Amino acid sequence: MADHGDTSGADASLNIRRVRAEIEAEAEARRRADPALARREREIERAWVDVAPPGAAGEQHELLLDRADRLSMIDVDAPVGARSGVRQVKGAIRKSIYWYLRYVTDQINALTNVLTRLLRRMDERLSAVEHAVGMTADDSELAGLIPDLSEGTAAAIAEELGAGQVVVLTSGAGSVVAAAMASGVPAYGIDRDPIAILPGVEAGLDLRATDPLTHLDSVGAGALGGLVLAGVAETLPLPSIVALCGEAVRCVRPGGKVIVAVANPADRGPVEAELRAGRGLSPAAWVRVLEHVGGVARIVPTPGPRITELVVADVS
Repeated sequence: MADHGDTSGADASLNIRRVRAEIEAEAEARRRADPALARREREIERAWVDVAPPGAAGEQHELLLDRADRLSMIDVDAPVGARSGVRQVKGAIRKSIYWYLRYVTDQINALTNVLTRLLRRMDERLSAVEHAVGMTADDSELAGLIPDLSEGTAAAIAEELGAGQVVVLTSGAGSVVAAAMASGVPAYGIDRDPIAILPGVEAGLDLRATDPLTHLDSVGAGALGGLVLAGVAETLPLPSIVALCGEAVRCVRPGGKVIVAVANPADRGPVEAELRAGRGLSPAAWVRVLEHVGGVARIVPTPGPRITELVVADVS
């Protein structure tokens, strides 16, 4: 009975993930096909921010700044209602203390105006710093999407994995997750594109549509047996790669492995090389970075065709 219950729970979880992925993929497809739909979605998000409790609105920072602007002004013209008698009393009270409230609120409004302007200025400067150091991946379609890992590369990665939970960033349709699961290693994948993960989810893989660069923030120190960096890792500048490797080593327990599966920038075509200039590293450079953050790294040949070498770092 216990085994039957566990199986039912696993099936329910799988069905939930499948339905969620299908909904997210369909929403993303409609959003890309109809710009007006994206604008309406933005209006709904703005309305939600207005009524949502603190923390429930997610990372809608621009909408929250707009709401802060609207709430920063205090109005002293309190409503008096429409009931006869009460309206006159309230009106008399409001008129008698209006001068005092106006004097106080003018000072408060001046202060909140300066504070909200300062908050926006800080947001602009922080965004400029993030852009300057390349904290986000280059998701420009001009350079082309990073292809999913081949079955041969996925199998080579699975051979290097040990025991313990494995996370794949980014997973695509889940070739590495499937290879790891076939080897008896529990694994799940992260990819920001809900359409890309849909085939894998429908095949029963644990693939999640979220930002791979921020996912590790929610992973505890030493919680993973292994971490695979692919896809998005090819689109990052050096400062972000160093930070990502540091987070990877933090999340993987001693005895675990960080595996990097990326193509060598030297093999890029002339157009891609220009569009992704300064982003991505060769396997040899990944070895240097991983050793800098505390790993013991080596290069392992893999049967291509696009990726011919893996970087495997042992965490101690």
